[in-house]
Amino acid sequence: MKKIAFFVLLLAIANLVFSQSIDDINDMMGEKNYKGARKAIDTYLSVPKNQGKSDGWYYKGRIYNALSYDSSLSHADVFILKTDAFDAFEKYLALDTKEVRMKMESYLSFLDLFYGFNDLGIFFFNDKDFKSSFNAFKKSMELKDFILQKKYDYPQAKLYAFDTSLILNTATAASQAKLDSEAVMYFKQITDANISSKDYQNVYEYLADYYSKKGEMASLEELLVKARKFFPQDDFWDAIELGDAEKSGDAKAIRAKYEERIAANPTSFALWYDYSVLLYNTIYINIDTTAVSNYDSLIAILKDKLTSNLKEAIKYDKSIDATILMSNHLYNIASDYSSDLLMLKGNKPEDIKKRNELKSLTNKAMDDFIPYGDAVLNYYDAQPSLKPAQKANYRTVAQNMSEVYNYKVDTSKAAQYDKKRSAPDKQ
Repeated sequence: MKKIAFFVLLLAIANLVFSQSIDDINDMMGEKNYKGARKAIDTYLSVPKNQGKSDGWYYKGRIYNALSYDSSLSHADVFILKTDAFDAFEKYLALDTKEVRMKMESYLSFLDLFYGFNDLGIFFFNDKDFKSSFNAFKKSMELKDFILQKKYDYPQAKLYAFDTSLILNTATAASQAKLDSEAVMYFKQITDANISSKDYQNVYEYLADYYSKKGEMASLEELLVKARKFFPQDDFWDAIELGDAEKSGDAKAIRAKYEERIAANPTSFALWYDYSVLLYNTIYINIDTTAVSNYDSLIAILKDKLTSNLKEAIKYDKSIDATILMSNHLYNIASDYSSDLLMLKGNKPEDIKKRNELKSLTNKAMDDFIPYGDAVLNYYDAQPSLKPAQKANYRTVAQNMSEVYNYKVDTSKAAQYDKKRSAPDKQ
């Protein structure tokens, strides 16, 4: 009996201590003894029956949020404290639906937490801790949604259901952290809302690249419709779509896609030039005579197509790239004709006729080449200095010009271009 009485006495004393502890905690807060208050509230909430009381969670929220302003703490510790504070406030509200203790200063705690998590997102991002930055921005988003759902109104701040800056920050942090699916989820909120400001163009580019790599063609096509409408001058959309076409390996389909995009955007240098590079590589580099049964006739068609494409590309070229490609192309045509001419033997009437045709074609191709070759050299001559790749182009074109004039038995002109080719000071 004495043992039982002793146990009851201890229990009564414990209840008395804990029943007084909330007042003690409140006094500690008044004295700004937040570390002591934290220890006291943790002890209070360690008692199972106190976990069902709203007061404990209310005070934990306020104490932990107050502690998060300790300048000696790391950003990671601040994040934990603020997260615990928000969780505690949510538990308080679940227990006290009338929100008796949530006076104006306590409502402000939610706004304070919202800005606090946002600031942490920025701090983490600047520290290149992108995953933590994403988590902090995401928590700020959660606070914003919570405040709006509760319809808390703050005269000093206006929160918006669709906060484009916060969404962009959250998505950007996720992308930097390589959390691609999370980044897409937030970036997509911007495109779904049809945000068309130039500041958000890279969002559309990010999603287009993501959908292309993932093979999500339906999503890509839907996005490209918007992207081309909002940012029609951006060549990125065509590059993405053409890149997908090239993955198929179907040469005919790839050329058809270029034709389609050029028809939609006929003044795009990038389209004309990239298509020309594709054709050039098909004709002169990636040669596969077994690829199609009518190889010779196809190559002849592609050569004509390349010539006409490059003429269009040159119209919109602000540099000399398209002209260089044209000079190489026409020189190759001339070389092919001259090679065929050398290979042609015999003195039959048909041989003589064919030889004369080839001579005429060779000379015409050379005449077509010369103005483009001169244009390249004149462009480079006007530059104050040349990069290594430009020097190589200069030498190649000068050599080609020399060979053409040697073929035409114009030794004076040939020597002039030989001198250009070997002029190290200019190059």
